Amino acid sequence: MDKCLFCDRDLARGSLEHVFLSALGAHIATRRATCHPCNNAFATDETGKIDDALAEGFEEIRNGLKIWTGRNKPPPTLFRAALLNNGAEFDLAPGFIPVVRPGRVPATLSSCSQYTLVAANEADAKRQMDILSKRGISVEAGTAVRVEQKAPTIKRSVRFDGPKVWRAVAKTAAVAFVVLYGNEQARRSISGEVRNAIRYGVPSISDFAGWDFVNDWPSISSSSPHENTPDAKLSGFEHSVIIGDVNERSVAYVTLFGGWRISIDLGERTTLPARGLATNPRAAKPARFVLTVNAPATYAPRNADSFATEHNKVLEGNKEAFSRALQTWSEEARASYAEQLAGELTISVQAAGEDEAKRAAAIATFAQKLAAIEHGDGWSTDLGTVFDEDTSATVPEGT
Repeated sequence: MDKCLFCDRDLARGSLEHVFLSALGAHIATRRATCHPCNNAFATDETGKIDDALAEGFEEIRNGLKIWTGRNKPPPTLFRAALLNNGAEFDLAPGFIPVVRPGRVPATLSSCSQYTLVAANEADAKRQMDILSKRGISVEAGTAVRVEQKAPTIKRSVRFDGPKVWRAVAKTAAVAFVVLYGNEQARRSISGEVRNAIRYGVPSISDFAGWDFVNDWPSISSSSPHENTPDAKLSGFEHSVIIGDVNERSVAYVTLFGGWRISIDLGERTTLPARGLATNPRAAKPARFVLTVNAPATYAPRNADSFATEHNKVLEGNKEAFSRALQTWSEEARASYAEQLAGELTISVQAAGEDEAKRAAAIATFAQKLAAIEHGDGWSTDLGTVFDEDTSATVPEGT
């Protein structure tokens, strides 16, 4: 009978436990690793919400790479990311796409004065005017102008609660051990101290696991789609876990999004063959891979002082992984933006028909707009009278 890795409760029907956290876009799961109480505990205060800590640490990456969860929930939105030059506040939708938030109506207004209302769109401008009207303020609106501008450069970074993240990733290694070698072998091979450190936080997980950018990583001689996902394709941002003996220790090597590395000393040597598995979190459907691997020749175990002594290397390794993800996002965002503008140009040219002058004007406008926005300037488009009001008064400005 399989038993829970963390409390030894019989698993007549175990809880569905993901190898890699579902929030990170993973689909590989098993019912042979944890019971329902232990599985639920990892998302509650009982364990310090270690699963949430891992998910929140990678929130920016999940947004930028548009990572859907293993339970088919959309990538996270980053709320109130920054301000545009005109003062409009915006969120970052998946793919770091800026989405302007509804405008704020001034708390106080003086009579016989003109104000510029900054609104997300025409409907938002009308909403603000309606609020003023309900306050008993007589408002006349002028012609609306849509202003398109390039979002300012936003500095994003990943921040982790180290010990909580290491516990969550060590859980990944333990559950992967069950998938690769079976429940009984996992309970026999993974030390009780490591399992207690994962579940209860005592002893400290830093005695067994941590960021690792100093040890040699296992070599991967082949990566093949699993029989359950024969059409799986690699993206370069795979989550992977490799388990193997190194000298007298059994070591798990976990890589998240192809760049963040954590190793875990699981216990004494097992004499089991080294094995590995991986998944592509960017795939639209489950994408699992079987890894043929070779463990490295040496391993320096993690300890309570590892993060301090290797601090610079950890920062450099995390920065490199984050920069690679941002570079991919940037390339995809530029391609998407160019495709959008090309679509707008096609519509304008088609509307011009055989009129060469109108076609030339549409192309010229497209080029000017592209240059203006790319260089950080705003592009204003007069929308005409959209409020059926006197056009000589206040001009709501859309972004």
